[in-house]
Amino acid sequence: MIDRVLVLDVGSTALKAAVFTADGEMLALSEAGLGPAPALHRQDPESWWSAARTAIAALGRPRVDAVVLTGTMENLIAVDRNGEPLGDAILYSDPCGGAALERSRGVLDDLGAAQILGNDPEPLMTAFKIGWLRDAHPDLFESAAFFLPGAKDFVALRLTGRAVTDPVTASTTGLMDMARRRWSETLATALGVPLRALPEILPTGAVIGPVLPDAASDLGLDSSADILVVNGCGDAGATTLGSFCRASGDISLYLGTTGWLARVVAEAEIEARRPVYRLAHPWPGNIIEITPILSAGAAAAWARATLSLTDAMAEQALAAADENPADILFLPYLSGERSPFMDADVRGAFLGLGAEHGPAALYYAVLEGVGHAVRANLDALDPSGAGRIRLVGGGARSATWPRMLADVLGRAISVPPSPLVATAMGAFLIAAKTFGLAGVDEAAMQTIAPRENRRARIERQAATFAEATSFARRLKPRRVAGEGS
Repeated sequence: MIDRVLVLDVGSTALKAAVFTADGEMLALSEAGLGPAPALHRQDPESWWSAARTAIAALGRPRVDAVVLTGTMENLIAVDRNGEPLGDAILYSDPCGGAALERSRGVLDDLGAAQILGNDPEPLMTAFKIGWLRDAHPDLFESAAFFLPGAKDFVALRLTGRAVTDPVTASTTGLMDMARRRWSETLATALGVPLRALPEILPTGAVIGPVLPDAASDLGLDSSADILVVNGCGDAGATTLGSFCRASGDISLYLGTTGWLARVVAEAEIEARRPVYRLAHPWPGNIIEITPILSAGAAAAWARATLSLTDAMAEQALAAADENPADILFLPYLSGERSPFMDADVRGAFLGLGAEHGPAALYYAVLEGVGHAVRANLDALDPSGAGRIRLVGGGARSATWPRMLADVLGRAISVPPSPLVATAMGAFLIAAKTFGLAGVDEAAMQTIAPRENRRARIERQAATFAEATSFARRLKPRRVAGEGS
């Protein structure tokens, strides 16, 4: 009998642990940071396990009957036959696979890779990171027993001893046949990726096995209990479920360190060519169309640090600036951009700065700039304007940012009662389906309508944002001959 479910959610900067009752009540939540990154676009997989240990300890080492997993996708975690990492995890944001993609592009086109994958091949996919590893570190490539694409997959391996992944995460690898939800032998062979090194793709609700006694003891769980591990899925799939986006056309807007828009559509629509990224939906029969945004909450965090604003000061500044916003525009491309265009080199900028503008106006511009990046993606994802938008993630905590987003998007936005735990809630819903638990009904949401008196300013800004983005993409860093090293 399943009475308590532990969710482990491996994020970009922290791991969250949450305990749910069988009827979906969250009893406790904790978070443990992953510590400093060893390098840009890198994380130490051991930091995920260490954070899980810390987060579970903060929960008081609870009694649980099952564990379900979620986390970041499109990574490359090479592990040896003992499940030990062979180096740092290469994260989803690393464009190191660009050369491998270009080398293989002709072959992939001939094989109809886009039709098999449901997406155009692109350099951030795990397959091309594997190609980079083969070129840059052939010894590590040859030593790898498995190439894991999901942060949660590493945690699952440590918990159970099994190398598995899920269809949502596998969608991001450039190696899964989307319609069949299995590895494409044709593509793996063409790209030189050994099938034996790919983890088994299991349904999101599959029970991988019990937690191994040593793993349970290390995490502070009951090593004598038969704690079952549910596969779960990548964070975008779990967040879509946890946002209560269930009907075709529903849209989840997630604002964490990174951000994304995710729209639920019928699986039959995979045949249509669309300027979006596709993921397998956690449940067969649907897919998720997604547009990732590399700097969302990260842009806000950068602005707070740069302007020396505490969270409370930043929220006060935002509310004050919202009364009469300055005509400043911010391009939030601090780490390049992923969608609606792929450009690893584009960088951010302020436009319209004057001597009269202080920290409040600058902070407001940064958050509004993220909103314009979201709008550009929404126009590509749902040009009909008919989809219902649910806002979740850390950005939903603000009293002002959701109103700003409604203005910029020109659409009503609904915020669930607990937007910070949407990903964990989605993971729980997977476990609930597996074990036949009651689950959770959609709760009453706060709905925020756009302010009509802001429309003219927003439309003027949107036009400038598009033009400025085009210019920023043409403006590449220049170095004078002999300057630097």
